[in-house]
Amino acid sequence: MRLSYVLPVHNEEAILADNVARLRAVLGAHEGSRILLIENGSRDGSAALALRLAATVHPVPVLAYSLPLAGIGHAYDRGMREVLALDGADRDHWLVLSAADLPFGFSDLEHALPNLRDSAAPLLIGSKAHPQSEVHVPRQRAIATQLYRRIRRGVAGMRTGDSQGSLFVRLDLAAQLVDLIRSRDFFYSTELVFHVERMGHPVVELPVTVEPEARASTVKPVRHGAKMFMALLRTVRRWGRVPARPV
Repeated sequence: MRLSYVLPVHNEEAILADNVARLRAVLGAHEGSRILLIENGSRDGSAALALRLAATVHPVPVLAYSLPLAGIGHAYDRGMREVLALDGADRDHWLVLSAADLPFGFSDLEHALPNLRDSAAPLLIGSKAHPQSEVHVPRQRAIATQLYRRIRRGVAGMRTGDSQGSLFVRLDLAAQLVDLIRSRDFFYSTELVFHVERMGHPVVELPVTVEPEARASTVKPVRHGAKMFMALLRTVRRWGRVPARPV
């Protein structure tokens, strides 16, 4: 079983090298795994640092790409396409859409591993909504998350508790999704989960422990929440609501 971690890189110079080293140490136990750094619109030295990390000889290779436009969805889309170009729809290979600050440490991977080997579900989510998750976030952000969860359920019929966690996507599923997802911002992961639910695939949410933030969050609950709400409405108008689960 191989893992390809996609880490969006936007002004991450201060934390990137240490977190790549941490990730390489963990992925060394999974032969054939790799890390993709997708720099997008940084104003610091992130792009040059990503290239230096990619040039470092290590059993876990780093691939570095640079995009002119900022946006986590741009990074996820590019990473998914690059992995599919390298490996095709390999059922034994998992794409991991995470973040450069590794917000859950490796608690998501720890709980994912037994499922990656044995589960029929092609999508696993490191979920802050899981009842066993340890989550400590500012009150305003927690309220916004709860509201967004209810809106997703009411507007789109989505059942997944946290569509903004780390995503473990089996490559045969990624091949079905890559040309469907239009978002190139924070809505990307919600749109991905929407399509997986719409297709009728099972989704497994896993407990996580949220680590202290290594740098200030770029999420603006009100502004980004409003944008994601409008994107959700557009998605439902195009595709309809997620079908109700059979009784």
